[in-house]
Amino acid sequence: MANNLTEWYDKALSAEEMRQQFTDLKEGFDNIYDNFSVKEDEHKDELQEKNFKVLGIIEPWCAHCMLNTPILLRLTEAYDFEAKFVLRDENLNLMEQYQTNGKNIIPIYVVLDENNNEIGKWGPFAPEVKKTSDEAKKHIPSKDDPTYDEKFKKVIGELREQFKSDEALWEAAYKDIQKTLLDA
Repeated sequence: MANNLTEWYDKALSAEEMRQQFTDLKEGFDNIYDNFSVKEDEHKDELQEKNFKVLGIIEPWCAHCMLNTPILLRLTEAYDFEAKFVLRDENLNLMEQYQTNGKNIIPIYVVLDENNNEIGKWGPFAPEVKKTSDEAKKHIPSKDDPTYDEKFKKVIGELREQFKSDEALWEAAYKDIQKTLLDA
């Protein structure tokens, strides 16, 4: 796991620069950020003592990034660590190192030590979020079906709306990301 990511981290976007990238999903991103908060818990001291940072691989059009990234930002504030971000489509050489089942699925959050060596990885989904997505996607026909585009857009739109408001999914993502940080 000794992957050094200094080159990527140094050129990555700050949290504020990344937030400016969210346009179509800005409302959902901002809603989650504004309404989610990290509760005081028994892990705060432990996480604040760790000297780590996170490099996120995201895209602003991605509903899963809209869901998870504001939660990661709230974690950075609660536990006092930095997160920076690269856009997947502009950094495919990096993304290929973090594929899921041979695919460039995002978001990916790589936990780094003080020397930018990888010490952990989260992504692309918390188990509960994946279950919700998989269940919704069962309603999408195969790509050769003439109604594929219409149904795909409908299901993805419904998922985006659910991600914007489903606090149980927010909590599931929070706990899963927090576990990765604790284990790093």
